[in-house]
Amino acid sequence: MSLLSKIKHEAKEVGWVTLYFFFCFGVMLTLKKLLLSGYQVDVQVVSTAAISALIIAKIVIILDHTPAGNRFDSRQPLWVVVIYKTLVYLGVAFIVFFLEKLFHAYRQTGLFNQAVSEVWERQDWSLMLMKLLCVGLTFLAYHLYAGLDHRLGEGALRRKIFERP
Repeated sequence: MSLLSKIKHEAKEVGWVTLYFFFCFGVMLTLKKLLLSGYQVDVQVVSTAAISALIIAKIVIILDHTPAGNRFDSRQPLWVVVIYKTLVYLGVAFIVFFLEKLFHAYRQTGLFNQAVSEVWERQDWSLMLMKLLCVGLTFLAYHLYAGLDHRLGEGALRRKIFERP
């Protein structure tokens, strides 16, 4: 396999996943923007959705190629695999987002302990729960689609969805 074909394959794999999460996060952030517009709060939809989609897509692609991501793929019913992957990927996403906030707090304070306590104490837990719920639902739908597609044969589900009868 040549370098160009590897790059095309990676771009295609990451591109579809990123596009899916960009669409999902775009919808969620548009709803957030509409809800907050009455309070004159501005929300950056496109840039936030794009950055979040790139981060989450990379997490998904990496975890899909690890033993933690495909531990039960061939031995369990699809619903068990989907729930397991959703919870694992959600846990990793929470850690990544927490580390991102920790990085920004550390840059401001310069002290690791103070940055951890600042992030932990200043966290709006109801907002975090809402974000985790939304991200979890996107993971759930992604894993359900990917699992069905894999069990039916790669690309078969996409063809069934987009083909004319």
